[in-house]
Amino acid sequence: MGMRPNTGCTFSIQSIVLCLILASIFNRAGSFNCKVEHCSAQYQRATHPHIEFIRPSSNYHYCTVLHSYNNCIRATARSCRGNLNYHTISSLVMQWFDEYNCSDIILNGMIPTKPVLTRRPTTVLPAVCSFTGRNPGPISFSHCGLFGDPHLRTFYDEFQTCYVQGAWPLIDNPYLAVQVTNDLVADESRATAVSKVTVIVRDYKPCTQEKTFESQTNNLPGVFNDGSKGKPEVEPLFIWEVDPGSHVEIYIRYIATRIVIRQVGSYLTFAIKMPEEVAILGASSENLQLCVKGCPRRERIDHKQFLANPNHWISKVTHNSQPAVPVQQAVELCRQRNVVNFYFDACVFDFLTTGDSSFTKAAERALEDAPSIDSEKNRTYLLIDKENSALGRSLNFLLILMLLFLLISRIST
Repeated sequence: MGMRPNTGCTFSIQSIVLCLILASIFNRAGSFNCKVEHCSAQYQRATHPHIEFIRPSSNYHYCTVLHSYNNCIRATARSCRGNLNYHTISSLVMQWFDEYNCSDIILNGMIPTKPVLTRRPTTVLPAVCSFTGRNPGPISFSHCGLFGDPHLRTFYDEFQTCYVQGAWPLIDNPYLAVQVTNDLVADESRATAVSKVTVIVRDYKPCTQEKTFESQTNNLPGVFNDGSKGKPEVEPLFIWEVDPGSHVEIYIRYIATRIVIRQVGSYLTFAIKMPEEVAILGASSENLQLCVKGCPRRERIDHKQFLANPNHWISKVTHNSQPAVPVQQAVELCRQRNVVNFYFDACVFDFLTTGDSSFTKAAERALEDAPSIDSEKNRTYLLIDKENSALGRSLNFLLILMLLFLLISRIST
C-alpha cells in the first residue's frame, strides 16, 4: 500500500475538530487583519490630490495608478480571503483595468495623444485666487453628497436617509450657496428625489463675480446662467462638461472646491469636496445647512431599522403594503452595482421603496464621487449579515454531517 500524503490533518475525530477550529480562527483573523481599505485610500490620494486629478480613462497615467492599486490588493490577498469588501474591490479594479485596456497601454508605454489633466496647468491667477489654507501642511478635505431617495452624507461623515420634500439648503457660507429641490417619486409613494440643484458662487474679488448655475431634471447645462463657463487654464472658476446632459463639474480654485452634479435616470445627484476649514463655515449660525447639520430629526428615516425588517416597515415609509420588489432581488442587483457600506444600504432601500432600478445606478455614481470610507465604522451589516448567518448555519450543518460520516466510517472499520 502507498503511504497517504501528510496534509497536516489526520482522520481522527479529535484532529478533524481541531483542524476545523483552527481554520475558523484563521479565517476570522484574516478578515480582521484585512488592509484592503489602505489600498483604497492610496488610490484615492493618487487620483484626488488637488482639484486637478488623474481622470479614469484609457491613458498611461491612470493605468499605472490602477496597476499599483491592483498590486496593493494582491498583497493583502492572504489576510482578506474571508472579507466581502476585499472581493468586491478586487473584482471592480480588474473590471476597470480591462475596461480601459490598461494591459496593452502599460505594456506598450502608450502616452495618451490627447492632453490629460494630471497636474496643475500654468496659470496667471492672482495669489489670492490660489487656495493655500490657514495651516501649514496638506489640506484636509470634507465631502458632502446627496443622492437617491434622498440619502445624505454630511461634511462630518454622518449618513442619513431623509424625507425632505421641497426646497432645502445644502450649503450657505460666505463663498457658496447650494439649494436642492426634492419631489415625490410617485403619487402613491412618500419617497422623494432631487429634481433641481441651484449653485450660487458668491462675488469674491478679484477672483470672480457672482455666478449662478441652475440644473433640473432633463436640463443639465454645461454653462452658468449667464452663458459663461470659464477656462481651466486661466480662470479660478470654471465648469467642465464631462458628459453633456448627464455629468458636469464646477471647480472653484480659490477655495479648492469641486462640485459634481449628475443626472441618473429621472433625478439628480450632488457631491462636493472642499477644505474642512471652508466646509464648517456657518456651522455656528442658525441657518439650516444639510451638509453641515444634517437633516432635521423630524425629516429622518431610520434606514437601518427599515432594512432589518423591510416587510414590516415598508408601509411606514411608503403608501404600499409590501416592498416594490423582493428583498433578494434588490440585494442581488445592488451587489452587481459594486456598491458597499452605506451606499449598498441606500441602493437596497431605494429599490425596495420605489422599484426603480435607476436608483441603484445613482448609488453607484454617488460612491464614485465620494472618498473612501471606513467600511467597519459605517456599514450597517443588516441584510448581508442575515445572509451570511444563514450561510454559516448551512456550512455548520454540512460540517456536522461530515464529522458524523467520518465517525460512522471509522467505527464500521
